[in-house]
Amino acid sequence: MNLLFVLIGGFFGGAARYGFTRLLPSPYCTFVSNILGSLVFGLAVGFSQLADAPFAHPLFALGLAGGLSTWSTMAKELGEMVKQRHWWPLCKYLFWTIGIGVVLAWRGVMWAGLIYHGI
Repeated sequence: MNLLFVLIGGFFGGAARYGFTRLLPSPYCTFVSNILGSLVFGLAVGFSQLADAPFAHPLFALGLAGGLSTWSTMAKELGEMVKQRHWWPLCKYLFWTIGIGVVLAWRGVMWAGLIYHGI
């Protein structure tokens, strides 16, 4: 059953990521996808720790967040920046993506607790 939840979440996460590619140019679409994926992951981990919802982790953390985030595309874009010797944009992109992603994942776990407890 977990596989089904991962597949469903991955479908919607991938569809959302595709939507971002239609709305935003690269690398902005990758940036938005990755930070939102980090937030979804944090919320899913937080809710799965608090609620008796065994489907939450495979559906949202593995499926939705995994389908939404695209770290391999970020690696490709960073590789292109290295080839073009665009060092400053590379540093900013890497720093902000990882920095905001980690903060949003952490905040997602905290926000899940606040939402769950109705605070």
